[in-house]
Amino acid sequence: MEYRKGDWFYRDVYYTGNSIFMGVDVVYFKDRAVWGSSYYGNFKGMTEQEIDAVLRAALMENWKTARTWQRVEWTKGEYKYVCEPDFDGSIEEMAGMEKIFKNDKEIYCFFYAGGLLRN
Repeated sequence: MEYRKGDWFYRDVYYTGNSIFMGVDVVYFKDRAVWGSSYYGNFKGMTEQEIDAVLRAALMENWKTARTWQRVEWTKGEYKYVCEPDFDGSIEEMAGMEKIFKNDKEIYCFFYAGGLLRN
């Protein structure tokens, strides 16, 4: 997946199979990589439609904090989304994991780590 606007360019290269996915995303400024992250996830406990609906809702409602350096907890019906950073980082250096539970059973996990490549 790619997106370009002016001097900025974003590329996400990912692979999926058997309800497992992994990838790398990189942000470029003037054709130089300036930020990147890697990720791995498992959604074996969910259908693709279910993960899309639940994860999209959780991330849209928490877009300022999820997958950064702040803890997020979101509940809707039988689903609970939790995003937990590994440390008090920033956009410069971040790592953590997120999980989705359905009726208190973990059905999705996602690990991420990344940060600035250049100042």
